[in-house]
Amino acid sequence: LEAIPEADILALADEGDADGDGISGRPNVVWSAEFGRPLLGRFGHKAGTATVREQSAAAFSGDMGLSTSLFPDPWGDCTEAQGGCRAAPAGARAGEPEVDDASLDLVAFYARNLGVPARRDPDEPEVLRGKATFYAIGCQSCHRPAFVTHRLEDRPEQSFQLIWPYTDLLLHDMGEGLADRRPEGRATGTEWRTPPLWGIGLTEQVAGVASFLHDGRARSILEAVLWHGGEAQPHRDAVAALDPADRAALVRFLESL
Repeated sequence: LEAIPEADILALADEGDADGDGISGRPNVVWSAEFGRPLLGRFGHKAGTATVREQSAAAFSGDMGLSTSLFPDPWGDCTEAQGGCRAAPAGARAGEPEVDDASLDLVAFYARNLGVPARRDPDEPEVLRGKATFYAIGCQSCHRPAFVTHRLEDRPEQSFQLIWPYTDLLLHDMGEGLADRRPEGRATGTEWRTPPLWGIGLTEQVAGVASFLHDGRARSILEAVLWHGGEAQPHRDAVAALDPADRAALVRFLESL
């Protein structure tokens, strides 16, 4: 995802819905602590960070309270009002991050090179029927199937790869039902980055529980689809109107990704 050319993502944006299809994805442009300038956001529920390395550092800080050179505060996300938290002992010498750059680079390298699960039963008739339904409904308008990554001399493992993430990495208004009222960068409280779908069928196997969406409220893939609103309301309604066999085939296709 990090290696997708920025121009290819921006070419999919249609903030004013100029083509009249009801889909108006827009990029989240965020300040990069790693590069000291605005960059296209790609990672997080609202595309709030631009790179794998910065996302990793943000997780060290916000989730674990560990400092890095990108986020040097040793108290993580403790606010000014939480004096006791900020005064607690840190895990490194004064002036040094708790996670040094070598360790941060290794974590980013590991995350960047995790393999994507292989498709399961892609040629099964029900899967192919579900794929046809996916496209007929227009789900690919946001869940963009494929990209070709940049040619990267220093990262041959990500260079010039045809990938199938099923996301446009853009923000979309998903309606009041999913709103969290928490803006992030350009993202409003009702906007979310289109989540990649690759590997979604293995969620329960990997996590031990079937839960979907940003807060895990959906207990199945179909339930997650039925939570779609805003720009995706027509597509959600189309899924609800399918006959049971076509709906089951659609879910079977998604489970195969």
